[in-house]
Formats: sequence, C-alpha cells, structure tokens
Amino acid sequence: SAESAAERKKDKNRRKKANQKKNKQEKRKELFRQYMDYTYTPEDERRIVEIVSALVAEHYSDIRRVLPAKFLKEATSEFVTENIQSKFMRRLYDEAALNKKRVDNVIYMSGPLYRDMRELARGFAARRILDGTEYGESTRNSIIRDFIERGGPACPRLGMLYSGVIARFGREKLTGLITAGEGYKKTVEFMHEQLKNAESAHKLILKEIPEDVTQLYPGARGMHRHFILHLGPTNSGKTYESLIACRNAQTGVYLAPLRLLAYEICEKFNLEGVPCRMKTGEEEIDVPFASHTSSTVEMLNTGEYYDVAVVDECQLIEDEERGGAWTAAVLGLMAGEIHLCGSEDAQDILVSLINLCGDSYEIKYHKRSVPLKCDERDFVFPRDVEPEDALIAFSKKSVLNFAEQLRSVGIKASVIYGDLPYDVRRSEVSRFIRGETEVVVATDAVGMGLNLPIKRVVFLESYKFDGRKRRFLHGNEIKQIAGRAGRMGMYDIGYYNAAEYKDDIVRKMQSRNHSITRARLRIPESILAVDMPLSEILLRWGTIPDDGIFTKNSVEREVMLSRELEKLSTDKLLIYRFVTIPFAETRKELYDFWLELFEREITDSRKPVFYYTNMIERRGDELEDHELTYRKCDILYFYYDRFGVKEDLNAIMSLKHDISADIMRILTGEE
Repeated sequence: SAESAAERKKDKNRRKKANQKKNKQEKRKELFRQYMDYTYTPEDERRIVEIVSALVAEHYSDIRRVLPAKFLKEATSEFVTENIQSKFMRRLYDEAALNKKRVDNVIYMSGPLYRDMRELARGFAARRILDGTEYGESTRNSIIRDFIERGGPACPRLGMLYSGVIARFGREKLTGLITAGEGYKKTVEFMHEQLKNAESAHKLILKEIPEDVTQLYPGARGMHRHFILHLGPTNSGKTYESLIACRNAQTGVYLAPLRLLAYEICEKFNLEGVPCRMKTGEEEIDVPFASHTSSTVEMLNTGEYYDVAVVDECQLIEDEERGGAWTAAVLGLMAGEIHLCGSEDAQDILVSLINLCGDSYEIKYHKRSVPLKCDERDFVFPRDVEPEDALIAFSKKSVLNFAEQLRSVGIKASVIYGDLPYDVRRSEVSRFIRGETEVVVATDAVGMGLNLPIKRVVFLESYKFDGRKRRFLHGNEIKQIAGRAGRMGMYDIGYYNAAEYKDDIVRKMQSRNHSITRARLRIPESILAVDMPLSEILLRWGTIPDDGIFTKNSVEREVMLSRELEKLSTDKLLIYRFVTIPFAETRKELYDFWLELFEREITDSRKPVFYYTNMIERRGDELEDHELTYRKCDILYFYYDRFGVKEDLNAIMSLKHDISADIMRILTGEE
C-alpha cells in the first residue's frame, strides 16, 4: 500500500542518517587519536612558545604557521566536535561566520581578547587610583604573566588545547618559555600602554564626578525639602493619600513607573478640576494653564520647582535598568514637600539618601484595609476560572494563548501585556471595569498601581524571563502582584491562588522581603565632556567600583549601540541622544528603523514626518504587525520630539491612535 511504501522510505532515510552520523563520529574519533598521538619533538618547544604567544597576540595566521599542517588541514575542514579541540576550532568557525570570511582568513579572537586585556588594565588602574596601590615594572609584569598563565577571561574558549600543552611541558617550564618569547615582550609593551591609557582616562572621568553625588543637583541642594515616606503593601492606600496632598497644592508633580498610570492620574486630576499636563517619552498632553504634571519618573525635570511631589513605587530604586531614575528623583526633585510611596523594604535606602541630602523626613506606615488570603482550593485552568479573576502569566504569547482558551469556553477576557499600546491597555482595563469582560489576563504589569476590581489573583505561571535568564518569581514580585486582589470598598477579602508551584508561592508570600540597601545611579551627563568616544566613557564608567550606598545602572545596551553609531559619526552628543531612545534593539526591524533615522540625521537628509508615517503605515493585518508598527511610531515620536518640529508630533499621534484602534478590533474580535 501507499502508506507502507512511505513508511519504508522513512525507515530507509532514518537508517541512512544513522549511518552517516556513525561514520562522522568515527572520523572525528580518528582525528582525535591522530592529534593525541602526535609526538612532540624538541623543535615543538619553539612552536609551543610561538603558539601561546600567538594566542595572546590573537593572530590566527600566526597559529596557522606553527600548528602541524596535517592537523590544521583536517581540523579546519571537518573537526568541529564536542571533544578536546572543539572549543578551539568552533571559535574559529564562529569568527568566520561573524565576519563572513573563510576560516583561514580569520583574525582569531582579536576582539574578545583585546577587550579582556583592556578590562584587566582598567580594573588595575582603577584599584590603584581608588586605593592608592603602588606598582612598578615587576608588579605589572607579574600581573600580565599571571593573566597569560591563567588563560585570561577569553582563553578558556581554547578548552583543553591550552591545558594539554601545560600537561605535556609543565606550568613552570611553559611560563619560562612564554616570558622568553618575542610575542610575550610585545604583549607586555601593549599592556603597559593600556595601563597608562586606562589610568589617564579614569582620572579624567573621576575629575568630572563630584565626591558627593548629591552635588549633581545644585537646585535641590539650595533648598530644604521635607520627605514623607508612605510605606506598606500593595492596595494599602499609600498613593491615594499622597495624591490628595499633591492635588491640594498650588503646583505639583506625580512621577509614575508606567505611562498608563501617568495617564490615569492626569485624567483623574483634570476630572477633579485640577489642570494637569502629561509627559511621557511616547506622548505629551498639554493642558492650558496646567498647574500640575503627571509623568513617568524618567521624564522628571530637575530644574523645575513644585510645591508637592509624589514619587510612586520607590522600591524600584534597585532596578538594574531603571533604578537610577528613582535615585535622581530623590536626590534632585525641587519641591518643598515630597511624598515617596513604596514597600517597606525600601525604607533603609530612602532614609539613607535623604540623610545624605541633609533633608528632613517622617514615615507613615500603611496597612491593607482588605485582608489578603490564600485560596486553599486547587486551581485547574480554565475549569476553575471565576469572574473578577486576574490571571497572571509572564509573556505576551502566554497571555494571548490563555485568553484564547478562555474565549473558546465562552469566557470574555481583557488582556494586558508590555507590547500593547498604552491606550489599548487603557481600553482593556476599562472593558474589565465596566463588566464587558469577566476576567483579565495580564503580565506582571498589573502589579504596578493599576486600580482594578480584582477579587482573586491567580498565578498561571511561576517563572519569568528577566532579560537575562528564566527564573522563579522573587518574593517581592509575588507580593506586589498578589496584592492587587481585594479592592477597598468592593470586597471584604482578597484572594490569591496558583496553578503551579502553589506551595512555593505561599511560602514566598509569607517570607520577609530583603531590605534594599543600595540605590542605582545613572551616568552623570557631566562626564560626557571627557575627550574620548562615548562608548569608551560608558565602559570606563562601568569599571569604576561601586561605592557606599550607590551602585551603577547597567550601561551594556548603551555601550553596544554607541559602538555601532561611532562607526558612522563622531558627534558624541548626537550619539548619546540616540542611544537613550528606548526601544527593543534586539528586534531587527526596530533597530534598522532607528539606524535609518540616525543616518539621515548625520547626513542632513531628514524626511518630512509624513514620509515616515506613510512608510510605516504599510503594515500587515496580524496583531504582531500592528504592535511592531506602533513601536516604530514610538521611536519616531522620540526622534521628532528631540530633533524635529513639535507640530509633527500630531501626525505621529494620529497614526498611533489608528493603530491602537486596529489592535482593539483584533482583541475584541470585531471585523
């Protein structure tokens, strides 16, 4: 039969692939034996010196000259395995693919080792400057020799090739051979130069940073400020009480962790008869004669005075990417009365910062009016979903999948996740509040101050990707999200539950949060005046050891982007203004669009705004297409806000509203 013939063909192909794999493995084993059986001669001692020196100097062509020709030929053509030589040869292939060159034309590991050696130099120079370490010629040589002998940060990629050489000749003899070689002498000279450059650069940068970082904000230092710390769990009325004080002041500012929350407070104040403008990176709403401002914390203008200021979710001061914005707000806000809202674990660091500024403070502790309890019942999705549930997942894909499963069983759901335009999020929130949907499926964005009528929070997932790795939720994250359940005035009790790892969720809910003792610090713009490329400034800023209660914001993203732009321009200020535009640089379409705007700016060939709005309006019909187009509009808004004509922003906002309407139709199932 046809089915039998097809099955026989599949079986034949399976056997063929299995034999090919077996033959390949045998060939690799034979190559491995040839390498291990290679007999080293006295002449090879000279070769070993040259090989190790070449590894330090990182020129593949040098390695190619001294490796046994037979081994090199076969290894570069076939020998990429998981045995001793694989790490060494795979690196060659990776470099070749990256540079689109043949393997024998690759400059082996030139970038990684060069960066490693610079980092070593920077680190040593920084230690000498900061703790007064004395060093001379012998100390430098010792450090460099130790760096080479240990392999350095890059050399472990060589795997057991390096270890095998040490095993055959002995570490002491090999070290003697290395230090006698010409390659080592050249490396020492190179390192000496790097040490001098690093020390000089560190001095220049440190000169631009005041010993007292509070002096970065002279306006705030010229006045006395009184802080009121509102500390307590989620849904305990911290922000509510603070906003009353802000609303009653003649001038005020509210600083939010999310643009949706900034919009909510702006709308609330205006409805209450308090003229309030809104400012986020993606949108600005001007209100005539506005006395108040609602914005995301990153948009704070430290040069403007307010009678009362409110800073929300202050526990985010330890966030690796954004924490510096909260630190800047505490240190730099020019306001007579400042309300800081956050969880109790932020108390120590906030008090430390206030004391550093020499200002006064008082603390108000808040408790939940509605108790929060664990729902003891087992939870199976979607069987046990109930009205007024908030179902929590940690990726856009999961949120949409869960929402679709609910719709398939007749349960209407609102969705909230990071990629959604914030007016779409606002629409989804409104649908839930009005009862048009029965439940909300959301990421952890729901935990940031959004006031929703939630009776129970259910964790459908317990792991999240934090930008670096997939990990189990931290206790403070669980408490922040679960605390959204039980809105005051609507419920007597709030509940939380979990579809998986429930015992772990409960245990972390009952545990004590760690006390935050360090605040993130943004790179001071004053050091941009140092005469060196932006990427170098950022790198050297990153190597300065953390001191006291401050730890630096991560600058990895900015370094990567500035290096790319420095290939096209030397305008440091322009590059800085572009790398501080927030967008998902790992999305190729967004990166290419951002890069095109930069190229047009440096060539003075900027197009009218309608060129871009017409271009990016050509989008597909899928949800992903609309969201991608909206993100391009965000980049375009930042670009024209910083470099263009303010009137052009209206055209961008018009397109964003159209895209949001299309997304809303998709989410609601409308035609």
